[in-house]
Amino acid sequence: MYKVYQVSSQDTWRDIARQFHTTEEILKNLNGTTMLIPGSMIVVPTVEEGEFFTVYTVKRGDSLYEIARKNNTTVDVLLSTNGLEKDDYLYPGQELLIPKEGFQMVITREKDTLRGVANRLNTSAQNIWETNENIYLLPDQLLVVKK
Repeated sequence: MYKVYQVSSQDTWRDIARQFHTTEEILKNLNGTTMLIPGSMIVVPTVEEGEFFTVYTVKRGDSLYEIARKNNTTVDVLLSTNGLEKDDYLYPGQELLIPKEGFQMVITREKDTLRGVANRLNTSAQNIWETNENIYLLPDQLLVVKK
């Protein structure tokens, strides 16, 4: 699913990609341009609640620690699931993916193998295979695993 987003003067491809849980390259390809023009409209992927996660909309004054505590998860899980770094700021209106109870998520890295990801998550390759519809093991792929 996609929606239209209006570019502000402070926006960068990186900021928009993080906000919509995608990559700069995907956004540029979707929109057929490498230039961001304030006031212009671009196409962005939408984040929807699903079987494995809920979407939390950041409110003024929120912190990753507080959001993690309220949702029975960790800051590290929020960081990796949402493509954030520890020093990144949260913005009101920003959407974060929160893993639902009973699932954990991992973002794949360069040169990952199914066995390596399974070991990192203390699970079996079969569990990963059964939970995910498509597994390419490309860097930055989100995989869901049943706990």
